[in-house]
Amino acid sequence: MPQQRATFGPGVGFFPFWLGVLMAILSILLMVTTWRRPADPTKKAIFPGRQALIAIVSVLAGLAVYIILLEVLGFLVDTMLFTAFLLGVVMREKWKMTLLIASLTSGGLYGIFQLLLGVNLPVNMFGF
Repeated sequence: MPQQRATFGPGVGFFPFWLGVLMAILSILLMVTTWRRPADPTKKAIFPGRQALIAIVSVLAGLAVYIILLEVLGFLVDTMLFTAFLLGVVMREKWKMTLLIASLTSGGLYGIFQLLLGVNLPVNMFGF
């Protein structure tokens, strides 16, 4: 006989719903404050400069590669590499600090989701 789940308490959509509501409110506040701010006459360029465009394209390309390699490398390895790419290549941080932060990010996400919450993260063919 299957065990029934209790209906007491917030459901699975509680946190994502309220997080979305909060993000929408903050987005509206950001747009309103930006719109009300007086324009700076010294800034005439509407589009970002060459370096900013390269950074934007790099982030989008890195994200596409991250998505493609997620099933091949697994969540932890892929996230560590993506974080290292963002910090080391796009943001041009020192590689020692980049690798430390990338490792701590993957380890922290593993600890939160796998150990504390019991959520299975996508793994590669080797099981990690």
